[in-house]
Amino acid sequence: MDTTQILPNIGSPVSSPAFDPSAADEMSVGEAAYAAAFFANVAVKRMADPAAAGEFARFVTASGEDWTGFKPSAAPPAVTEDDAGQAAGAAEPHDAPSGAAEQARSIPVPPENYYDSLPGIAHMLRHQQRATDALLTHFAAHLEPAMSDQAVMLGTPEGVKGYRNTSIYFREVLKLSTAQTKKIHDRVPYVTWAPGMDPSLAAYHPNLVKVAKSYAAGRISGENLDRIISMDKDLTKYVHKTKALPEVKREILLAFEEALVDAAEALTPDELSEAKSRWANKIAHAIDPDGPLVADAIRKQPDNAIRTQNLADGSGKISMHATPAVYATFKNWILHQLNYNGTPVEIPQEVFDLLATDDQEEPEPADAYNDLDDLKSAPDPDATAEDPDGNTRSAQATAEIDPLTTGQRAAAILIGMFQNLLTMDPKDLGAKKAHGASAQLMIVQDIQTAYETLGVGALPEAVRRPPEAAGVLPPSITVPNPDDQPVCLNPDHTRGHSPPSWTQFMSEAVNIGSIRPHDAAPLACDSKLVGQIWNGDHDVLAQYRAHRLFTPTQRRAILARDRGCQAPGCTVPAVYCQIHHITEWLNNGTTNVDNAITLCAHHHGAVHNGKWKIRKHHGATFFQPAPWLDPTQPLLRNLYWAL
Repeated sequence: MDTTQILPNIGSPVSSPAFDPSAADEMSVGEAAYAAAFFANVAVKRMADPAAAGEFARFVTASGEDWTGFKPSAAPPAVTEDDAGQAAGAAEPHDAPSGAAEQARSIPVPPENYYDSLPGIAHMLRHQQRATDALLTHFAAHLEPAMSDQAVMLGTPEGVKGYRNTSIYFREVLKLSTAQTKKIHDRVPYVTWAPGMDPSLAAYHPNLVKVAKSYAAGRISGENLDRIISMDKDLTKYVHKTKALPEVKREILLAFEEALVDAAEALTPDELSEAKSRWANKIAHAIDPDGPLVADAIRKQPDNAIRTQNLADGSGKISMHATPAVYATFKNWILHQLNYNGTPVEIPQEVFDLLATDDQEEPEPADAYNDLDDLKSAPDPDATAEDPDGNTRSAQATAEIDPLTTGQRAAAILIGMFQNLLTMDPKDLGAKKAHGASAQLMIVQDIQTAYETLGVGALPEAVRRPPEAAGVLPPSITVPNPDDQPVCLNPDHTRGHSPPSWTQFMSEAVNIGSIRPHDAAPLACDSKLVGQIWNGDHDVLAQYRAHRLFTPTQRRAILARDRGCQAPGCTVPAVYCQIHHITEWLNNGTTNVDNAITLCAHHHGAVHNGKWKIRKHHGATFFQPAPWLDPTQPLLRNLYWAL
């Protein structure tokens, strides 16, 4: 035996006499479950012993390459002003001295018994947790038919129905909470084959076959599966609200399934939670191009009214459920009140004292109410007013605001302030700039959606996006380490695939998130339009070696393209990010858009320190973790922004 199925192929295989993979095939289901429980208890007992600290295998240090051939630089280059994303006009940073001597860095080498090291145990615990999730789910599937014959299958007395359903059995026998029991039962139709039925018949397949196979193999956690199920349930509600066809939703979801598997295997639950709403919106647009965003369709509709709530200590709460267009304007304003690197604007002490509150939180009242609605504001019928030009306006002319609630009128004043300030010239307003761009709302759309938003007609038939599932191209989220793949010497075989003639759907406000094209249309009426053509040569966007700093025009293009930090799992928006040369300037990297990537300060430092390596593969940009982070070194892509 060269290795195990659970650990990466590092060091010697597990050689304990109790571990015999060939005997596993002869075990019954119960024997395998017993062995899993027995050895889990042994592992817990050993881990709970404080003396176990002396049993963990140690890495040894030696100069030169480590166990995977990775050779980091002795001193990682500092983050320069260029990479820190300074606006145009900043002083050119000084280059590091060429030929600077590098001191050898000690490289950890893994022990032969890698399975006894902390990273090795972490790999096994992750697999064990996922296997336990899958085991409980498949057990629930087999338990369901047993409910109809409890005397034979569960040992209850004849004529007695000991358990009304499987949920009660899980709570009473497995001692699980109601919430956990519900999660397990929700997973069953998605990832289990009908017990006792012919698995080759489609009628007895799980809802998501590819997800089911990965889940049973221990590559997807129960938490990530829950997020996929949650997204599907939201899309089902969306179909019901928009009167779309359920079979269309299923067809599109199945087109996405392979990417769903990649994402669920590679991401943490928190990362998948951040990404699934964006993914759902992309699927929803394929279901109904004229429909709303998923969240807007399935929740209480916003009304742009300010609501207040008095609390017992004299304080109060102010809130507004804003429409997407209003919230995008508000969030854009808030983002640009911070410095480009995300640090807050300096607050005067007197303002800070006014805002300071006690740490103790008041309990939420049982029934919140809107105090502003108590303020009656019926207009005097004989009242008149003047506009800024001195023209008199009668009460008749202002009657259109009467249907608005007091909260909506207050909100109109606030939103009007945002709109006026954002349309003023920054030099007159004194507003901040970010990456050389004024504090403006930037909307990125594919060319077909932009045509429809602006009302300039339709694209030629040959370059229009096909409807429904045919117009969906799920992104490639992760691929195996290409260095481990055999090199094909056949010149007739080309790598990758030709892109379609049409562009994928995109409608997004930079730094804010997905925006429905219908909501973007009013924002485009009073906007400065700047066209950008990506994936082509453009003199303005290619500086080569003429300049080290990216120009403001380049920065706008890069931030509009990336929309945020591109490191896997990161959701930091572009306004807080920095521009990094993929091939560094010191290594003859060019100052061109195709050699630039958006990174937050944290991941920018991680790239320079060797934690991640940026690689191009089949035209897409991936991140490859250092071997100590993941020994298999797959290529990973940011799911959140890739969509």
